[in-house]
Amino acid sequence: MKKSELVAALAYRAESSKTEAERFLDAFGKTIHAEILKAGKIVIPKVGTFQLSHKEARKGRNPKTGEEIQISARNGVTFKATKSLQDTVNP
Repeated sequence: MKKSELVAALAYRAESSKTEAERFLDAFGKTIHAEILKAGKIVIPKVGTFQLSHKEARKGRNPKTGEEIQISARNGVTFKATKSLQDTVNP
């Protein structure tokens, strides 16, 4: 689903304009970004949990040359769906 399709679906379900739905979607995304940085975790009821995860530095291999390389430590975000969402997609 593209952003424009999501905006249209939100507007339809909320019985609002596409402009309002797009404004909400943008604010929602910014809020998720800010809260993950601030708290490390955000729970969206009936959807799931976004959580900050840390990956330690590790050794890897260049697939072309086989040369060993160092992969730096980094942060990522994981998502775990709620049971109700899992049940929806796996009836």
